[in-house]
Formats: sequence, C-alpha cells, structure tokens
Amino acid sequence: MAKIMITGATGLLGRAVKAQLEKETEHQVIATGFSRAQTGIYKLDLTHVDEIAQFIALHKPDVIVHCAAERRPDVSEQDPSAALALNVSATKALAESAKRHGTWVIYISTDYVFDGTAPNYSESDKPNPVNFYGESKWQGEQALLEVSNEFAVLRLPILYGRVEQVSESAILVLLNQLMDKQTQEIDHWAVRSPTSTMDIAQAIEQMLALKLNNSELSGIYHFSGTETMSKYQMLLRLGELFELSTQHLKPISEPMDSAKRPKDCTLICDRLAKLGIQSEVLFREGALAALRESPNALAKIGLRIE
Repeated sequence: MAKIMITGATGLLGRAVKAQLEKETEHQVIATGFSRAQTGIYKLDLTHVDEIAQFIALHKPDVIVHCAAERRPDVSEQDPSAALALNVSATKALAESAKRHGTWVIYISTDYVFDGTAPNYSESDKPNPVNFYGESKWQGEQALLEVSNEFAVLRLPILYGRVEQVSESAILVLLNQLMDKQTQEIDHWAVRSPTSTMDIAQAIEQMLALKLNNSELSGIYHFSGTETMSKYQMLLRLGELFELSTQHLKPISEPMDSAKRPKDCTLICDRLAKLGIQSEVLFREGALAALRESPNALAKIGLRIE
C-alpha cells in the first residue's frame, strides 16, 4: 500500500485525481485543500513553509501529486506575487520537504510554458511563456527539478471535468455565453486541446503504478487530448450537446484576453505514449460525461443534460 498525498484536492483536477485513486483500495489517499477544505480533506496552507514541512513529516507520503496552483492567467497578471507564492515558492518548499522524506513528486504544469508560435511541442522544447501565469509555472518546474531531477513534471492543456460551478473550468464557463442570447464575441484565434480531468486522473494513476513498481519515471512529460479547437468551436460542440442555438455567437479571429495568450500550444506526448499512457477521450464524449456529473452546476445557470 502506498500513501499518496494530493494538493489542491478540492479543485477541478485534484477532485478527479482523488476520486480515481480512491477506487484503488490498496492506496491511502491523503487529500489536502485550503479555502474549500471539508470533511475528509486536510486543510493545508501551501504558502507557509513550516506548515508544509510539518505536514509531510507527520504523514510521510510515498508520493505527492501537486495539483494546487494559481491557474488563472488574468489573476496571475494582476497579482504576480500571489501567483509566485503558490506556483513557485510553495512548489520549492514541497519539493524540499519531499526529498528529505524520500517522497516522490509529480508537479502539474501547463502548455502555457510555450509561446504558441511553433505548435506540436515536445517535452524537450525550450519554454518561452508569453504571460505571467506561464512564467510562474515554468519557474515552478525549474524549482522542482532543481531540488531533485528524479521528480516529474506533467504539462497539461485546457481542462474540463466534473464541476461544482461552471467557472471552475475555462471550457465549461463558456456555457454562460451559450445561455446569454445577446450577441457574444467568442475567441476563434487561439487553438487549445481540451482535455478531460478523468482522462488525466487515469493517466496519473498509471504513472504512479509504474513508479511504485520501480520503473524509471522522471523529468518532463506531456499529456493532452488529441483534438484541437478554438473556444468558438468548443461552444459549437457544447451547443450541439444541449440542442441550443449558437447563432448569437460571433467568432473573433484575433486575440481577445486581457493577459496575453499563446496562439497554439499543442503538445506532443511521446514520452508517456512510449509507456502505453495516452488520451483516449474525445471532447464530445468527455464533455457529455462531465456535464452529466455536474447537475447542480448546470442548474445554477438554468441548464440540464439528458
């Protein structure tokens, strides 16, 4: 049996990882969160170095899946010190405590470490982030691997999955624009690879199984859905699922966001594919599954899915 600690277990990805790992009764899951910590989840402030050290010393996890992050580019741009505190300083402190106790770490990162000018990025391509969010996550990667090159980084693109409110997902939040029948300008410039949190959680479970069976697993890995589309195209697919009109949506073929975004950060996922780990969930089926698991979030915006 392995002790597996999850940071950010109350967030979009952390919840999916927790649910997937708890299916494996041989493992003990140590779930942590902060602002939304509840029964069964330890409250842990990752911006306090001493608190991290004490927690890891007490629980002695075999593995840490580090999902907690400031993931919002616009918020990161407005408050860079807070983004650095969580994405870099907390990661460094976590890595240092983990190394002292022989704990292995997977750090969740992002495709936004790339500038989007030369898509189909491999794990060995040099990052060149265009916004502070991407910069802070890249600094977090470096902080982790400087502590130990035996740790792992898992870069992911834009996510969707079971939500408590649609604002948790940069994809499902688009449903608000689907429901507002006034003319809505939608980004049709940036290209993303929508990826299911359930799909990612299964990939992480496979990575942990390899590591716990003493396979070599370290450095940078990519995992991504196989389809690429703009937010406008995602909304057209979501409209089909709900059988709702998308005529009020106006595609805009130029950047729209306040914090600069890369145009196309499509990832090549060769390192995990060689280990037999790859995405098998297409956007339509994955989005449908996520929506069916999120009835309360949909009800809040006046939607339901059959």
